[in-house]
Formats: sequence, structure tokens, C-alpha cells
Amino acid sequence: MSSRQIEQSLMVPLSGGQQLHLRRLSDSPDAPAILLLHGLLEDGTVFYSRQGRGLAHFLAEQGYDVFIPDLRGKGRSWPPVSGWARYRVKDAVSQDIPAIVETIFNLKGAFPSYWVGHAWGGVLASSFLARYPSYRSSINGLVYFGTRRVAVDRNWSRLIWVDGLWGWLGGMFARFKGYIPGRSLRIGAENEFNDMQQESMSWLNGQPWVDPSDDFDYGKALSEGLDYPPALYFASASDLAFSSPDDVKGFMLEVGQHNGRLVVLGEGNGNKHDYSHVGMLTHPDAVHDHFPFMVNWMSEMDRLRQEAQIGSNSNPQNSDQSAASGK
Repeated sequence: MSSRQIEQSLMVPLSGGQQLHLRRLSDSPDAPAILLLHGLLEDGTVFYSRQGRGLAHFLAEQGYDVFIPDLRGKGRSWPPVSGWARYRVKDAVSQDIPAIVETIFNLKGAFPSYWVGHAWGGVLASSFLARYPSYRSSINGLVYFGTRRVAVDRNWSRLIWVDGLWGWLGGMFARFKGYIPGRSLRIGAENEFNDMQQESMSWLNGQPWVDPSDDFDYGKALSEGLDYPPALYFASASDLAFSSPDDVKGFMLEVGQHNGRLVVLGEGNGNKHDYSHVGMLTHPDAVHDHFPFMVNWMSEMDRLRQEAQIGSNSNPQNSDQSAASGK
């Protein structure tokens, strides 16, 4: 970790007195912002550690102003997940994520230029951009680590770890406790809300990408939009339970028409390891393996965006059309 790295813990207020913890890591507060969203049974520490390791610290050292929230009930957010508290996809998409990105805007005068999602965090990010498309233009690129919505690949690992432990055993405990005790069951670093588990399992088993709270059709909203940001998708060749390459590819195709690139990590593809679902982010060798590839891709997306803006500004016809449309 850099000796001059800035570390802050901010609290983002929500209605009803709830608060979200927002970790900030940066070597320069004037650097472009990047938002990292964790998945189910996780908190923001999947991206960083007390020892200064992890993707968040790496990105800060590469010149980004990194923001890592603990979503509702997780990590240092308050109150923690407990019995019978209601928290659904719509709450995350319509309350938590807007509060986080608006807080970042108030701090910096700009929205995050890159978003990174791990697993379910990527599904929430895409669902947010489907429901609130006006935010898409502020994003230079999206990066997904092991993100899937539907489990396309059926195998024994998935049946045991996901359908068995997460679906059946987690659901059984939730009927008695009102939430999934991920820590005591040793299936995650955090506990999880019952509603979120049920909605994730419904989508995982192939139900349409439609919000059960108000029937908003996320899939339709994305397929109709032609301005979805470029996206880089990481999958691990050995992660057959939680997000196989086929699952991640299926999600990439479901998002619709966009500049998407799938990278499958594994020793057979020239990487240092066959990474686990979480190991893609936490393994010490990731900083020498695929993290630099990610940053190079982001730099390329910055360059392409700058070239597009220069081309648009130098074309009088585009300028006339923009003025006529009021943009």
C-alpha cells in the first residue's frame, strides 16, 4: 500500500435511519472514481484487506479514486442483517445504489467512470442501469467478475453448493430465522436477507429478468437500449459452481448489444492459477496476472471515448444535430 494513500470510511444515510458504509481508497482525490459492488453473502472486504492487498488497493495505486460500499446489512453498514428484515432487488437498485453514486457525485462533482461488480453485484449494477439509463453516459466501462443471472451450466458442483447449500439449506434456515446465516453455515463471509436469496434463486433458475416487486422488465429495458457501456467479463474455467464460463457468457449475451469481451481465466489459458469464484479477486497473484489486463482494457476504453468525443466535436453536422435536439 502506498504511504500516501487516502483511506476514508463514509456513512451514507438511507430512509428509516439506516446507513451504508462506503470505503474510499485513493492516492489522489482528483483521480477518476471507480465503484466496486460486492455480491451475495459478501461485504466490501472482498475487494480489499487490512494488509493493503486486493483489487481496490491495486486500482488506487494505478491512479483511481476507489469507492467500495457495504450494501445494506453487510460489513459496517447499519443495522446488520437480522431476522425478518425486508430487503429486495428493487431496494438495492432504487435506494442503495442511487444513494451511493449520488454521494460520490457530491464528493467529486462527477459520477464513477468505471463500475466493477463481483457475482450478484454485477447483476445489481446492470439492473440499476436498466432502470435508470440516464447514468449510462457517465460510465466509460463495466467490469464483471464471475457475474451470472441464470445458471446455464448444470453440474454436480452447482447442484451441491448452489442448489443444495445456498438454495435448500439456506432457505430452510431462513424459514426459522428470517435470514440466511451465511457465517455460521460457512457458506459466505456475511449473512443474507431472505428476500434477496429468494429473488436470486428465482432468476438463477431461469425466471425472466423481471422485478417481482413491480414487474419492471430489466431485460427488455436493456435490449432496447443501444448506449450500454463497454464491458469486460471475467470467468474462471474452474468455477463450475458459482459462475461457469457458460453462465458468464449467457449473462453477457442477455445484456444485449454492446461492446463486450469475455476472458476465461485458467492455467490452460496462460494464467497463473485456476482461480476460485472469490480467488479471482483475493489471490495474491491476481495483481500480476489479470488485474493489469483489466487496467489496460480500461485505458483503452478511455482512449476510445476520447477519440469519439474529438470526432464528434470536429464534425459540424454532428454539432448541428446536437444543437437542434437540445443536447
